[in-house]
Amino acid sequence: MFDNQPGPAQVQHPLEFLAEIEQQGSRDQEMLLRDSGTPWAEMLAEYVDALNELATPGTGANGFIATYGLDEGHAGGCG
Repeated sequence: MFDNQPGPAQVQHPLEFLAEIEQQGSRDQEMLLRDSGTPWAEMLAEYVDALNELATPGTGANGFIATYGLDEGHAGGCG
């Protein structure tokens, strides 16, 4: 009489569910980036240049111009 009833529903672990959501979001973002015509390397270079300009105001007045690049310095953590 009770043989036709389904067993208890399998509930997915919450962390597995969140991981699936994160993976789907990453796939969606990758597709949007791939499908857009934006030159990402150029945009990144312009962004770094803009940050350099923001980081150096007033340094020309004292004769020193500080410049920062992606390959200079170290990863921090000194102290």
